[in-house]
Amino acid sequence: MKDYVDIFNASFVRALTNDSYNRDFISRFYDIFLAKSDDIAQLFADTSMSAQKTMLHDSLHHMLDFFKSAETGPHMESIAQIHGPRHRAISDEMYDLWLAALMETLQEFDPEFDDDVELAWRLVLSPGITYMKYMRDKT
Repeated sequence: MKDYVDIFNASFVRALTNDSYNRDFISRFYDIFLAKSDDIAQLFADTSMSAQKTMLHDSLHHMLDFFKSAETGPHMESIAQIHGPRHRAISDEMYDLWLAALMETLQEFDPEFDDDVELAWRLVLSPGITYMKYMRDKT
């Protein structure tokens, strides 16, 4: 039996340099993500990428906390509102491209990346992504 939480945790440490801010990882993620779609690139055209990169790092931690506790907290609720129809209007496809870009980045930064690692990340992030998609229609 595989423990996907343990697999995720080990990958997180390898890819994000023991839980610290890994500038190279975050920068590479945005290189990949922005190249996925002109619509995505346009959403970030007037964005401070320095602040955005910090937000991504923090958001990964909040999504992990949500996975562990099943409690959203003010940060997740705020992000859901910002990504909702009154603000950024993020589509299901954009969330899917976000996750695809994250998987591509992990493949580059985690030397042990394999199908189990990918599934572990998808399982851990799925509740947060599902919450964001669901709340988009409620905000």
